[in-house]
Amino acid sequence: MKKNYILLLIVAFAVLISSMVAYKRMTVESNNKTVDVVLDYNEFEKMAKQSEHDLGWWFHKLKGQGVRAVALNEENFESMMDENKPLKVEMIGNIIKDMEWEKKYPKPLVDYLNTNEIDAYDLLATTNSKELYNFIKEGLESRYDENKFKIINSKDKYMFLLDGTVEDGLYTQMEKIFDAKEKGFKEVSSLYSSKLIRVGLGLDQKKVNLIKNSGLNVVPRPNNYKRFSGNKLVKATIDDYKKFNIKPAYFIFGGSEVLGYPDGLNILEDYMKKNDIKVGMIESGVQREHIEQDGLYELTRNLGYNAVRVFSMADYIQKRFQYYNYKGAEEIENTLFRAVTERNIRVIYFKPFKYEENIYVTDRSEYVKMFDGFKTRIREHEMTLGQASVMESNKVRNRYKILIGWGIVAAGILLLNAMLQLKEKYKHILLGLGLLGVTGIVVVKPSLATMLLALSAAIIFPSLSMAYFCKRCRDYYNQQIKKEHIFKIIGLGIKDLIICSGISAIGALMVGTILSDIEYLLEMSIFRGVKFSQLVPISIFMILYLGYFGYKNHKAPGESTAIKWEDIKGILFDNVKIVYVIVGVVLGVIGYIYMARTGHETNITPSDLEMIFRNTLEEKLFARPRNKEFLFAFPALIMGVAVAKYGYKHLVFIFGLATVIGQTSIVNTFCHLRTPMVLSLLRTGYSLIFGILLGIIYVLVIYGIMKMFRRLRGEKLDG
Repeated sequence: MKKNYILLLIVAFAVLISSMVAYKRMTVESNNKTVDVVLDYNEFEKMAKQSEHDLGWWFHKLKGQGVRAVALNEENFESMMDENKPLKVEMIGNIIKDMEWEKKYPKPLVDYLNTNEIDAYDLLATTNSKELYNFIKEGLESRYDENKFKIINSKDKYMFLLDGTVEDGLYTQMEKIFDAKEKGFKEVSSLYSSKLIRVGLGLDQKKVNLIKNSGLNVVPRPNNYKRFSGNKLVKATIDDYKKFNIKPAYFIFGGSEVLGYPDGLNILEDYMKKNDIKVGMIESGVQREHIEQDGLYELTRNLGYNAVRVFSMADYIQKRFQYYNYKGAEEIENTLFRAVTERNIRVIYFKPFKYEENIYVTDRSEYVKMFDGFKTRIREHEMTLGQASVMESNKVRNRYKILIGWGIVAAGILLLNAMLQLKEKYKHILLGLGLLGVTGIVVVKPSLATMLLALSAAIIFPSLSMAYFCKRCRDYYNQQIKKEHIFKIIGLGIKDLIICSGISAIGALMVGTILSDIEYLLEMSIFRGVKFSQLVPISIFMILYLGYFGYKNHKAPGESTAIKWEDIKGILFDNVKIVYVIVGVVLGVIGYIYMARTGHETNITPSDLEMIFRNTLEEKLFARPRNKEFLFAFPALIMGVAVAKYGYKHLVFIFGLATVIGQTSIVNTFCHLRTPMVLSLLRTGYSLIFGILLGIIYVLVIYGIMKMFRRLRGEKLDG
């Protein structure tokens, strides 16, 4: 250690800089404490029809629970048909398939289609309602260019012809056609409809009035279709809001594009800036990033990150009523609680609960109970319901990244030295090159540098903690420390667990500060090296273990910890016993499950029992500790120390594999950048406390078993 004091000083200075940056990030997060609840108009309308009360009654009652607003989609051909309004929509390609189509349709339409160039993908909407005609006519004429549609009238029908293309077409699923011998003949798919059925036509005044009369605000969900978009659409949409006296707090855009994309964004930006309207970014179904909407991030950046993350209650979440043996909506409450406390969600897009697919929960008391519980729980995190707060646009200066990067370089050299026993001059050369390299890449390619530095910290520090683990276990194994009573050994294990976790926590701190830019906090950018940073330290630990313990021939005290070629050759060419293969397969399966369980993009999900256990911890503690840390990874380090003390070299390796998972998990906790840093700190702290308690129990159990067997052999366990 004395020879490495320069490297240690650089790491210590980097920790100081990281702490300063972390304090700023935590200040930003602590000021972001207001959560809004926005009701889905369409879903509550369906629920109200199944209940004894009308929609206005439900809105009024939910307002009493702290709800402030209702999200309202623009009307379109699809929504009006869903509401059974007198409207028929057809594809021209399907109409002209009929040889006698000209006899079945009004003469003005027939004449127009016969004298103009038509397309099979054009859409025809027909109504006999004057009121509906006026609404559609005004919506089309105010929003879209004249060459995009044609209005055709006869004495009893009003027709709208929209210009479609092949890219607008919607088709039925491919269907197989068989011959008489049931042999496949061909596959066919029919033209079903067009994406133009969702072209926005404006807000329904009756719906707007119902929301306002209930004392709630309207959060509009403007829809955009790129081929029909432009300045005219944006201006008409804004005029609608002025006409209805709507002052949106947020825009939660519908469809796959933001309003006005791509040519009308400037007008939208100006309107949103003048009225302090926030961008609503809807979290994706896998709880990672957001649903893809063209222009969303560009708009957010241009507005100076005046944005909020939105959690939309998916259908499967609505159906989590009486789930996990709960009597009501407790699991839905848990889901919403996690969203706002752990993922920087500040707008909940709320939908009614469901018993089954089309059967809603209409008992008002269940909603009251859920909201009361939710408000009580978020209050413990100093959160309240109201207009959603926005995080300050936090940025990490390049000079801080450089200084933190120097600390990562120094730690990397310490790790290399543990594996290779470097000469002093090589350390100095590597240090000089590393400091220059970090400075250069941060200045020239700051975005790339940010990702590389974060990935390096996530790998180096957990690996460095495992180097410390291997060193201490070899010391214990060589009996350089006098054999102690079992509780003294447990004390050594606890001390080493705290030190190892502290080393890994330095890496967590650096990752959490280097990546504390607002784009990461809003999850517009994500750290993509999570799985890689969990796998590499496992491989490094294996190398470290061979360096400290050797393969078969044990290394003597004071012998170099650099890995030997003989050890590598022994692994590659040694005879393999069946038991080793079995152990390898078991470890491989465990490793696969471990990696697959990371994130929400896998079919391997926690069991119901595990989820109930998680929920219990979540309800009782300020932050739920990670199961893999406190149940086995942290106790494994204490057990590793114990078995090293009693001379079980191979068990040190087994427990070391579990230990490295816990050390990488510490850093991984802070890689969830949308989670407030204070919550990550508390989560790791809880894991450490519970891990120590369980570690003591596990070691005493192992000690009891070993004592029993040694007594049977007439041996004494303690000296």
